[in-house]
Amino acid sequence: MRKHRGKWITAIILMVISLIVWQFSEDNREKHPLVEEAEIYIGVDYEQGGASPKQGFDSSGFIQYIFQQVLEFELPRTLEQQKNMGEQVERDSLQEGDVLFFSKDDEGLSHAAIYMGKDQIIHPTVSSGVEVTSFEGDSYWSENFELARRITDAPEIAREEDVVQTALQYLGVPYLFGGETPEAFDCSGLIQYVFEEAKGIYLPRSTDQQWQVGEKVDVENIQPGDVIFFSDTYRDGISHNGIYIGGGRFLHASRTQEVTISYLSGEYWQEKFTGVKRFEDLTIPREDPIVSEATKYIGEVPYQKDGTTPAGFDTAGFVEYVMEQEGMSFPRHAEEQWEVGEPVEKDDLQPGDVVFFKDDYLNPAFYIGNHQIVHVTLAEGVEVTNLKSNEYWAPKYHGAKRVD
Repeated sequence: MRKHRGKWITAIILMVISLIVWQFSEDNREKHPLVEEAEIYIGVDYEQGGASPKQGFDSSGFIQYIFQQVLEFELPRTLEQQKNMGEQVERDSLQEGDVLFFSKDDEGLSHAAIYMGKDQIIHPTVSSGVEVTSFEGDSYWSENFELARRITDAPEIAREEDVVQTALQYLGVPYLFGGETPEAFDCSGLIQYVFEEAKGIYLPRSTDQQWQVGEKVDVENIQPGDVIFFSDTYRDGISHNGIYIGGGRFLHASRTQEVTISYLSGEYWQEKFTGVKRFEDLTIPREDPIVSEATKYIGEVPYQKDGTTPAGFDTAGFVEYVMEQEGMSFPRHAEEQWEVGEPVEKDDLQPGDVVFFKDDYLNPAFYIGNHQIVHVTLAEGVEVTNLKSNEYWAPKYHGAKRVD
């Protein structure tokens, strides 16, 4: 009898030791970083629209905040966008760090949580703020489960696209109203600078002028490198824009931050969204020899009274010089230049035609396609102007000549 009792006592002791060892290993095992971070905020209040410990959290704000802290990339702000991230996970294959989504029949997608393992989830609830609850063991969450996603990487950015690749270089550049260099940008200054650098496309300076040019694109057909426009931000009308970079995100010079990346799905941006433009049609046709020669001097040569060389041009001196480089003797003054060549209707303009504008005197320029001219102005020297958006030059159009 003593032998049997001794064996039972030994077995019980071994069982207790095993339980202690198991509990110790469970308590000290390495947790998933997302779970470990999420646990820090247990007890933080629930707040509709909240996305930080200071504000409080709603469920999508909580998910976005935790991923930003741990994986250092920003998820979309809405549940609908978050549920399309990463890869879908079957209910019986859940792992720590997976994101679970829940829905109600009358509301659709309504909640999200982070899976902690051992049938536990951590999430902000209306009644208790951030808390840990059971998943399968709680009939409410179990019955309202919709799907789970495993999110390990940020949305893909189209880094190979020329405009996107160039724009990404300027992340973090400060915002400055009127800024148009890498020292500081405003939104349209960034767009203008990037397109000139990446593709040799010369856009107008302001957001509303940029909206007037290019090809309008339906948002469902948006491509990386397209430009997204917004209205009624800091002023009425078209007032902000950014470059679409893929993954539902756009890069822009934010008035409240710097050059940064945001999700188009954000509630603010959805409210202000106006449309999308593609500027590929504004590429300069440099295969035309006159256009090729004239555009060499853009931004390089200043205005100079009586100037006829690349040290400085006046308006007619620029046209005379370019023509001479292409082997054509051309008059020195605009009134004489107007007498050369064959008249061309405005609707039939071709790259290389000489166009004239009239105010107090004739002002010649070269047409370079798609409503654009290259010419000399007092303020900027040799520059590109888009007649579709420019309210100063367009009304002054006088006529055009084609010179063989």
